[in-house]
Amino acid sequence: MGDNKSNKPKVGVVYNANSNSRINNTPISVVLPKKVSNNRNVKLVIKASSLNIGSDGKSNNLNNVKAEKANNKNNNKNKDKKATNNKHLKANTKNRVEVDKSNTKSKVEVDKKQTSNKNAKLNKNTNLNVKKNKENKNFNNKQGNKKFKNKTTDNFVDKNLDNKEDSGLLLKKEIAKKYNINGIVVDLLFARGYDSEDKIEEFLNPTEELFHDPFKLKGMHSLVKRINRAVNNKEKVLIFGDYDVDGVSASAILIKYFSSIQFYVDYFLPNRYIDGYGLTKESILQIKEKYNPSLIITVDCGISCYEEVEYAKTLGIDIVVTDHHDIPDTIPNTIVINPKLSGQDYPFKYLCGTGVAFKVVQALSGLENAKKYLGICAIATIADIVPLQDENRAIVKFGMKEFNSNLPFGIKMLMEDNKLDCSLSATDIAFKLSPKINAAGRMGDAGVALKLYIKDDKLVLKNTIENLNNLNLERQALCNKVYEDVIERLSKINIANYNSIVLYSKKWDSGILGIVSAKVANEFNRPTILLSEVGDELKGSARSVNDIDIFSAISSLKEVLEAFGGHKMAAGLTIKTKNFKNFIQSINKYLSEHYSPKDFMPYSNYDLDIKCEQVTTKFIKDLELLEPCGCGNPKPIFNLVLDKSATAVPMAKHPNHLNITNKNLNIVAFNSYKYLPLLKNSNYKQVEIEFQLSEYKNRVYLKGIAKNITTGKLESLKNKDVSFGEYLKQVAYFDEGNKRCENYNANSLQKLIDTAKEELFGTLFVCSSYESYLEFLSLTENDKNYQHYLFEVISNSGINSVVYCPVNFNNFGAYKNIVFLDPILSKGYVNAIAKVTNAKIFIPANKKVDKNIFKGVVTDRNVFGEYFKLLSNFASTQASFYNEIDLFKKLSSIDKKINFKQFIFCLYTFIELNIFELEDEIDTQTLKENKKVVSQLNNANFYNQVSLILKTF
Repeated sequence: MGDNKSNKPKVGVVYNANSNSRINNTPISVVLPKKVSNNRNVKLVIKASSLNIGSDGKSNNLNNVKAEKANNKNNNKNKDKKATNNKHLKANTKNRVEVDKSNTKSKVEVDKKQTSNKNAKLNKNTNLNVKKNKENKNFNNKQGNKKFKNKTTDNFVDKNLDNKEDSGLLLKKEIAKKYNINGIVVDLLFARGYDSEDKIEEFLNPTEELFHDPFKLKGMHSLVKRINRAVNNKEKVLIFGDYDVDGVSASAILIKYFSSIQFYVDYFLPNRYIDGYGLTKESILQIKEKYNPSLIITVDCGISCYEEVEYAKTLGIDIVVTDHHDIPDTIPNTIVINPKLSGQDYPFKYLCGTGVAFKVVQALSGLENAKKYLGICAIATIADIVPLQDENRAIVKFGMKEFNSNLPFGIKMLMEDNKLDCSLSATDIAFKLSPKINAAGRMGDAGVALKLYIKDDKLVLKNTIENLNNLNLERQALCNKVYEDVIERLSKINIANYNSIVLYSKKWDSGILGIVSAKVANEFNRPTILLSEVGDELKGSARSVNDIDIFSAISSLKEVLEAFGGHKMAAGLTIKTKNFKNFIQSINKYLSEHYSPKDFMPYSNYDLDIKCEQVTTKFIKDLELLEPCGCGNPKPIFNLVLDKSATAVPMAKHPNHLNITNKNLNIVAFNSYKYLPLLKNSNYKQVEIEFQLSEYKNRVYLKGIAKNITTGKLESLKNKDVSFGEYLKQVAYFDEGNKRCENYNANSLQKLIDTAKEELFGTLFVCSSYESYLEFLSLTENDKNYQHYLFEVISNSGINSVVYCPVNFNNFGAYKNIVFLDPILSKGYVNAIAKVTNAKIFIPANKKVDKNIFKGVVTDRNVFGEYFKLLSNFASTQASFYNEIDLFKKLSSIDKKINFKQFIFCLYTFIELNIFELEDEIDTQTLKENKKVVSQLNNANFYNQVSLILKTF
């Protein structure tokens, strides 16, 4: 929610929060607001503090609270310190590593009883501190509001290696020497659970022994018998697949296998829009009429289709199910192959649907024959985001090695079209190849993508690839449209007290709702369910965040669902429109009962802390040993604390991206210009980085890609005029409305702070002076659960925050309470805020406006003429800028005599007179001059109001 015409500054009445005072002879009127709220959440956590901006204004109410707290501070200080130390000591004895196999981290439980002595020594000598406790989701002031996974604070090679009593440390040293790999990489392997030489050997050099015996899968003997009977009796067999990469790939493997033994089968991939998801009675009837098979083999679907299988039996059709999705309460009464079924000996349960199809072929014809399909299986395993561990790692590792020899011709052509060769990475598959294959199913007909696997005609494949490219572009456009619609609707919906986002629309395309749900969930840090209305039903997708199990939540509401399926982090569902209200109430109730507010706190994961001098070419090359990376084995992310001498500057040709330089390391932070003020003004900065090597003119360079930025408390701005200028801009608002505000005193402010501390979400504190910011810190010194922002609220997570010197109302809609710590200068300013949020607004009582805001501001026409020339010349260049502060910096490089307060006064006077316009573009603005407009300065209310104020001095 950036500035737009509805909330651009317009001149209005100037007033003070004190109902007994007047400014410019303007009476004050303040009334109580309605109780409304609006909350948002986002995944990335950026913590910042405010800056030192001087003010002569006093804050009596804040000082009173500060004085009240001071009485007990000394008495409790030692006690609190001791309690904190005990808490930390206790936490450091409960280390464990968890990598969630069902989501994005595999889980490795370290038995405390068996390894307590070993861990005590390891913690003492290596400071290994790998945690994943819900208590640690609380923000840590110095580390930047994080919940950490797989974190070690120092590389073991920096410790004393001569301590022979530490067997764990010596083992790491031996492994580093044996494999000739950097010690940090060994630390990383240990943190991910590969804590013995055997485990590391298996991980680094997987063998065919990881291809487990397929007959350990429950039901496999029966399935093989049934398929062999069908082949021997020449029955009509049909493969029923799903429409994503996994379903298409699984179908292709069985189609190609049966073709290789001269047994030709039919296939059916449901149309997302016509047939819906998975096996349905309608699709079974359609198959009966068109193909009349005696046997249907499902791949990547069917586990939840008890009734559908029973219906098929009435039509004389046998159905056998091969699937990998989570097991529902009732499964089909037929042969079912699923590695997640209980009561079986199979040692690995996280195969994708194509992986299960691969095991079927292995059972039917042996491993050597099945290996021909490893390339297809590798693509699907990466695309379906299953853990790249155990057998999946072997599938991907061996499959990618065989890309030259065993990939279908059409897939190779698609790779070539995307400028990829057979040495592509897992990341290339996930972000460049898979979306093109998926596009067909998402837009309707997955059969288009299937041609890439089973056709050999070059012209047909060329046309198919062109079709897929067009479908992918169409898919991207639809995603953007739905996303924008969702954001617009959320800006008008009070979600402050909801634990999920659940929306539906007739306009939305159900085929792309999973993609948009994931994006919205990550941005707002709430499980998100988006549904498309078709007839009297709603069909759509759910995506989750953190450790919140959305499949369990949806499963608990099966009474109001028509169909559902999925796993912990993602699900699909169908519901009658009439049940929507009941569903949304029930899903939020379930989440409230099973999760605490802390579970919804945004967090990011990094693996290890690292120092700049530890980043070498060999280190980065050794990291490649961890490939293929993906779900369950993510690319390593390292946390680097930046030096005070580190610099951050916008890229010359792409100013929205930053180049951060820290010693010998260059870090690229994409789409991060809004973090630049935080980086420049913070006394503590850290960046979570993914490392890579880049080559330019035959030279190799170390490079970091920033995944997250965290800053601590901010130092003062060198130019106090910036804060005063932004404060002065409040007078430039004259939006009409009657938004009510609530005055508060010291006691009610403390209640607001106490409530915010308990709820964690929903309250934004706004400072216009550095003194107010410091006093706020004194009132919340023991509460680390605040995000601190400069100039604008970056996150829309709705986490309790404090913003200093806001230049816009971005993400104000994420809060249900907005508390101003300094007086408001214009009622129009409050009304403008009310247009972007339903939040209750609080303003301080008995607090005077600092007159320094207006000091040095002049109404002289000659001065306005000088600023007009500067602005006019700049507008003629059509150069872009991020906000008015950035515009001022560009102008001051031309004329160093200008000051920010006067610049704001002139700029917004000209804007009100329509002499200039600020035009919004993507991430930036441009200045447009309307040369035909001629007007007097006193035609601007802003100019007149400031003129009146200056006369009172």
